[in-house]
Amino acid sequence: MNNNHRLLKRSIESLKMIQLEMHDDMDSSKRAELEQIILNLEQCGHNKSPTQLLDLLGKWIAIVPAVERLLKLFSEF
Repeated sequence: MNNNHRLLKRSIESLKMIQLEMHDDMDSSKRAELEQIILNLEQCGHNKSPTQLLDLLGKWIAIVPAVERLLKLFSEF
């Protein structure tokens, strides 16, 4: 398994954890959109270029209202 595939797998796992934690903070359309992004990454992530994967992750970042809070949390570690 190459580094990109490992990174993709860990990113998907992280998105799923964040999805669970933020379930109550997002409206149903945002939850559905996040679920679709996760599915896209799982189904065809290994066939996409790094740029396409970053685009999908960028879409996720755009829909999450608490991204700033999460980034601050991660930066504290």
